[in-house]
Amino acid sequence: MQASVSGGTVLRSPHNVAPGQSYTYHQSPRKYSVPATAFSPSGSTSYSSDSGSSSTTVNNGSESSTSSRPYPFLVRNGRRYIKDTSLTYPLPCDTAELHRQIFRTLLLNDIFGAPLCSLDLVRKPPKRVLEVACGTGIWSSLCHEYFSKLGYDNVSFTGIDVAPIAPDLADQGVNWHFVQHDLRKLPLPFADGEFDMVFVKDLSMVTPITGFQEKLMTEYLRVLRSGGIFEAWDSDHVLRTLAGPSSSHGTSKYVKEQVERTATYNVSPGTSFGPAQNPYIKDYNSWLQQALDAKRLTSCPCTLIGPLMLQEVDDLEVVSSRRMAILFGDVRWEREGIGGKRGRSRQGGPKTRAQMALRRGALLTVVQMMESMEPLLRQYSLKSQEEWDHWWASMMEDLLENNGTEAGECLEVGAWWGRKT
Repeated sequence: MQASVSGGTVLRSPHNVAPGQSYTYHQSPRKYSVPATAFSPSGSTSYSSDSGSSSTTVNNGSESSTSSRPYPFLVRNGRRYIKDTSLTYPLPCDTAELHRQIFRTLLLNDIFGAPLCSLDLVRKPPKRVLEVACGTGIWSSLCHEYFSKLGYDNVSFTGIDVAPIAPDLADQGVNWHFVQHDLRKLPLPFADGEFDMVFVKDLSMVTPITGFQEKLMTEYLRVLRSGGIFEAWDSDHVLRTLAGPSSSHGTSKYVKEQVERTATYNVSPGTSFGPAQNPYIKDYNSWLQQALDAKRLTSCPCTLIGPLMLQEVDDLEVVSSRRMAILFGDVRWEREGIGGKRGRSRQGGPKTRAQMALRRGALLTVVQMMESMEPLLRQYSLKSQEEWDHWWASMMEDLLENNGTEAGECLEVGAWWGRKT
């Protein structure tokens, strides 16, 4: 099945990929492939031991040796999950979910205008970068492309993840090293000060709010050299309604240009939000909140990451952030104004095809998240299969065809960064 949006085509729900084939995500001008061997029990993956570490390095190159390591996934409700049931991670680990993650990363890359927000890294690019919970390694691929265009081709990237699903990025010209490691097992298998940059994205679905996030932050800073940059990106999972345009006072010229180009809204302390108005999103919020509470995962990481970094007063300096709200489509208050007065910002004017495609793309990533969370959502909805199927069909029609988010429901995303002292 595929869903089309203005400005591009988004492939949805490719659950099954034949052994030996690749699933390819297209977003012009980029192409990114996820190897089917990551999911097929019959597919082979080469392993070589990482010196001085109990972790495992995964390489798809010919220099590695073959291992008889057992297949690390199980199939439940037609989706592939990591077999280790002690993990709190609630999402599947199959092609459809990886497509959602890749699409969301590309979306944020477009929103922020680059795969990183720290200007220090633009002025002085890093030599050694660590991507935590790297998944497919899409961010490292984008960052390699970004630095290469600036003339820096000697940046090395290391990805660490519990699941060996990243393709060999060396095929794309990336200086790439992958370490398979469970983040719950500290310390991380790296030396003190080994990296110039540590990047963390979407880790809120991985680490429970039990104090472990603070322990991981300590580890990130341990492996980061003095003067190195730590940067984190994430998105809130429970959706709110943006009640009106936010003030751009104090916003840099670059950020103003970005929000005008993308028709997004900068989030500041004075930005007004309200609860979701769409009945299907209200249902989703309620069921998702229950599911995440049961796993002790946060539903609103954008409110937690900044304070977590600010606690590291002895190790982090110049902590900065950008938070953005991405509307899902045509919004009533943009058309009609608030109190009869339409805002003067360009976001309130007619939208270009690219801007509407970006908004519809953000909505599609949310629908894809609903699809990935479907077993848990249905569990907390207490609906029968027939009732669930009816709810799902009505939700899809309302959100994707009937502009059900015209009240201003949005996706809230953020980036936070700081320099180690």
